[in-house]
Amino acid sequence: MNNFTKLLFASFCLSGVFLFGCKEEFDEYYARPEGLEGPVYQVLSDSVRFRGNFDHYLALVDRAGYKQTLSSAGYWTVFAPNDEAFEQYFQENGLSGIDDISEEKAYEIVTYSLVYNAYSMRDLGYYQTGPGNDTLSSAFRRKTAYYKGVYKDDVYGQELDVVDANRNGVATYNINDNNNKYIPYYVQHYLDRLNLTADDIEGFYDRPYSGAQVANANVVQSNVPAENGYIHTVDRVIEPMPNIADYLKGKPEYSLFKSILEMDFRNEENNTAVNYDGTTYPELTERFAPVYDLSGPVYVKSYTGTYAFAPNNENFLTGGNDAQSDSWTLFAPNNEALQQFLDEVLLEYYGELANVPDPILFDFVNMHMWQTALWPSRFTLVSNLLNEEARFDAETDLVERKVLSNGLFYGTNQVQQGNFFFTVYSRPYLDPDYSIMLQLLNSYRFTVSDPGQNFAMLLMSNQQLNDAGFVYDPGGRDVWTYNGSASQAYERLIRMLEMSIIKLESPDELEDISGEGIMETLGGEYIRYENGQFFASGNVESGEYIDVNEEETYEAVNGRDFYTEGLVSYTEKTLAEIILETPQFAKFAEYLQNSSIYDAATLQIEGVSPGQFFTVLVPSEEAIDAAVAAGTLPADPMTGDAAEREAIAAFLKYHFVPRNTIVPDGKKIVSENGEDFSTLLASLDGEIKEVVIDNSADGFQPPYTMTVTDLQGNVANVDIPNSNVLASYAVLHQIDRVLESN
Repeated sequence: MNNFTKLLFASFCLSGVFLFGCKEEFDEYYARPEGLEGPVYQVLSDSVRFRGNFDHYLALVDRAGYKQTLSSAGYWTVFAPNDEAFEQYFQENGLSGIDDISEEKAYEIVTYSLVYNAYSMRDLGYYQTGPGNDTLSSAFRRKTAYYKGVYKDDVYGQELDVVDANRNGVATYNINDNNNKYIPYYVQHYLDRLNLTADDIEGFYDRPYSGAQVANANVVQSNVPAENGYIHTVDRVIEPMPNIADYLKGKPEYSLFKSILEMDFRNEENNTAVNYDGTTYPELTERFAPVYDLSGPVYVKSYTGTYAFAPNNENFLTGGNDAQSDSWTLFAPNNEALQQFLDEVLLEYYGELANVPDPILFDFVNMHMWQTALWPSRFTLVSNLLNEEARFDAETDLVERKVLSNGLFYGTNQVQQGNFFFTVYSRPYLDPDYSIMLQLLNSYRFTVSDPGQNFAMLLMSNQQLNDAGFVYDPGGRDVWTYNGSASQAYERLIRMLEMSIIKLESPDELEDISGEGIMETLGGEYIRYENGQFFASGNVESGEYIDVNEEETYEAVNGRDFYTEGLVSYTEKTLAEIILETPQFAKFAEYLQNSSIYDAATLQIEGVSPGQFFTVLVPSEEAIDAAVAAGTLPADPMTGDAAEREAIAAFLKYHFVPRNTIVPDGKKIVSENGEDFSTLLASLDGEIKEVVIDNSADGFQPPYTMTVTDLQGNVANVDIPNSNVLASYAVLHQIDRVLESN
């Protein structure tokens, strides 16, 4: 009988047609099919195989007022504790029986045992992302019928009626979401998908992992069908778990961390971490007033959206089904560990927590938060919002592990070794005397705070920058000014900043600056040190080298911060000016000054653009004399002969290497035989003439040497004492022979 026929048949019967026998046929057609299981309540109470095994649970269902619910139509997954589970629960809690359990506690236990919709154990493994798109082995949580609702909370000395946030961030509450708690379960295919082991689960519970577990209870019988769902028998009574915020509130050993998380040291007007909103959602008051006999409004307790998550939010990122497959993770250092961190690091410049800027406190909290269920074997595999893996030893650093209703909780005896607090970034980050430098570092913070990259930083204090003519006024029309002008002020500072950040191969590379050396900076320009002083091209020009207070040098995990007397500066002179003014380059300068590629009016060299990186290879006077004697270079720099002038131009261009700065430091060039580099010289048909540069000709061992091989196979050696001359975006070296291109 098809649907239309059924509808027609029912219509005839209801209209009185075919009166004789119609009712009998109608009842027979719509009769309950033989063999159909009864509702959950009846299956647990009347079934021969279950009778007597669930007396306590059923009594608790009666006490909680859920008998009718579980005896009616609907779709439920029921994690039903058997009588043995209740006997153990009574013993552990000093109870004589069900009568000792309050109606409120009965409601909590029963509703937490009920999961919306009917799932077999296999179906529980699916993360429900949409019809046809569900992902098997990706879920370990399901939403239950239990939610916390309104509770009393002491807020700034006033008792308020409060509900927890059900989304992350302020003013994001969903009025239609009761913030129901989730219950966790663990099946083997979920562990297999994430490459977890039994140890990952057993560390949270007091029993071996069984392969099918709901919270701390084993599934002893599964997939029992009922008319309105599935029943899975468990061997322990499971009470609703607190969320992360509630758990912290009840654990005094983490009270110091909680005070930072919720900024307890701020007054209501200045607390940017926690918000209590009693006006935006009047529907909450209307809904809950009759239930809780409320005398005032209901306040929504939410946390700043700057946090990775709200620790009282029972949902996940979207508030949808994604909470089936993931949850939060929080590492909370105990008071002793955190106090040590405060004394040694965080409060070094502030004295007390109330003085610490909010962004630093937010970062501190976020470095302990993960937007995922971070099982111990995955500590190093997933990063927090600050690009950090969990830097805790699961064997020695964890003092407590808990699976809570909205995430994993780890109590620790260590503070997370956060990048912002232990790298070279930490000094300007924490010290308010370097707040201008901190602003400039905004675009570089994740680079210089990366413990996998090593740097030295020459710190620029607010006073030093102000004395140099720079002013930072975040509220002014011009945020950045230099000597009263906004023109190029920020660009100047950024260049100075990039020259103040020195690239290192290892954290201790600049442990001793009493000798001399040349180092590449973050911006690609080079800076030198000698006899405990640093200097860049502008410092050479002004004669104001940078002294270092070595007693204050901060040794970070990825390098060191130098407190200096003076700032890095760069020359405004052109590359041609530097060549013309450097004594050891006088002979080469004479050829350049009188050549066709030099413009005396603009002080520019053909092919050399301002801001372009260059390595200039300058033959010594003896090398030039030898080339003249050999007939490879015209003798007269001021010759009027066209062919000779063209030869001089080619000679000069072949000694300029664009787009690269290369020094004898054993870095950049990784080939044992050196690497090819283009020069400014090109043939008439456009072929670029190259040289081969080897900046570690002694085999990548200090003291470093550097050679240049031309197209004729001639090898020129860099004369180190007369080299490493700094210019704007360039470095110049003296070599002991003229390079020949043909």
